[in-house]
Amino acid sequence: MITVPQSTVERPLTPIDFIASLQACSSLSEVQQFASRCPLEVRQDERFGRAVAKILGEIKERQAAA
Repeated sequence: MITVPQSTVERPLTPIDFIASLQACSSLSEVQQFASRCPLEVRQDERFGRAVAKILGEIKERQAAA
């Protein structure tokens, strides 16, 4: 299971931080679980949506090639 980063007062996180962690997902279910545990404002960010679509496409390509 991929760990979802947590914002703190000392280190507030941006959608970019979550996108970087998203890259560790290696299956469709991991992407789904990761995204569902991210804060709503991150999930609604256009950059995050594009990153999820990209990683899902990469996973599907790897599965098709196998």
